[in-house]
Amino acid sequence: MSDTINSMKLVPADLLKPDQLMEGDLIKIGEDIVEVIEISSDGAADNWFIETKDEFGEKETFTFHYTESIPLYVFIETME
Repeated sequence: MSDTINSMKLVPADLLKPDQLMEGDLIKIGEDIVEVIEISSDGAADNWFIETKDEFGEKETFTFHYTESIPLYVFIETME
């Protein structure tokens, strides 16, 4: 019987517009993967304000135009 180790790997999954994001999503901003904790927009939905939290618990708000694409990341289970 062989032993296997299951591990989780973070991989790119899609490119989303700001209005497609959901709280809890993992997105790439610059070189960092951060968690979306709040999403809001201006009255015309032209600009979206995405509040994020990084792996150290630091929060930051980013502004995206409705036409921008944001890389979405997900964890997948791998066997080693």
